[in-house]
Amino acid sequence: MARIYKDINEDVLELSLKESETVTVILKKSLEIRYDLKDGDYRILIFNDAGKDIELKETGLVSNATVEINIIELERHDLIQNSTVKVLEGSTLNVNTTYLGTGVKKVDYLLINSEKRSTVSISNNVVCLDGADISLNIVGRIIKGASGSRCFQKTRCLTFESPKQSKVLPVLEIDENDVEASHSLSSGTIDPEVLFYMNSRGLSKKDALKLLLVSYLMPDESFYRDFAEGMEIKKLAEGKVEDICSI
Repeated sequence: MARIYKDINEDVLELSLKESETVTVILKKSLEIRYDLKDGDYRILIFNDAGKDIELKETGLVSNATVEINIIELERHDLIQNSTVKVLEGSTLNVNTTYLGTGVKKVDYLLINSEKRSTVSISNNVVCLDGADISLNIVGRIIKGASGSRCFQKTRCLTFESPKQSKVLPVLEIDENDVEASHSLSSGTIDPEVLFYMNSRGLSKKDALKLLLVSYLMPDESFYRDFAEGMEIKKLAEGKVEDICSI
């Protein structure tokens, strides 16, 4: 089953699900999402199409479920995000994020392995453009008694020109011995020789930047097809990248 939430008038969206579903959430304003995901497999796509500064708050738990949460943030406007999710025994939470750094992006994650044999992973793709101010604080916490649990973090950060700030802080807080945990962070800039090659083939700097950003940031088409209005969202995402590259 696939469902979509858009044109949301309320300040809080209660996602209380008890059977396998695919969910699309299109943000047009600040929103708090409260998860209660039980007894199923869930894929969730959150896409920011607000066209203004917003705040996103996520709270909740995963119980006897496998959950994938995907966040695509390509706005030139500011974003303040605070996300706290608990994962219960035997459950899995995979978070995949895409942040295009223009304006201010302040993102805080607290993902908690709160019971035995729970698995948490988060993968972040971040691009910082000229003048961007982006900060990601990613905390994975395995509490005492959550033996057999796993917690993994991976972040890729790519910078163009001169961002004001590009800060990623991966943190593991582990209070149990019998666990698996790791974090990795890679950060760099585009190779000037790559840009030179693309320019020599007739592409302007802006066109080259657009192609590089789309290849780096965008999921493939099969990803979007799994979600309600996924292909429309794909077009919106590509349009936002093109708009930013034209500045």
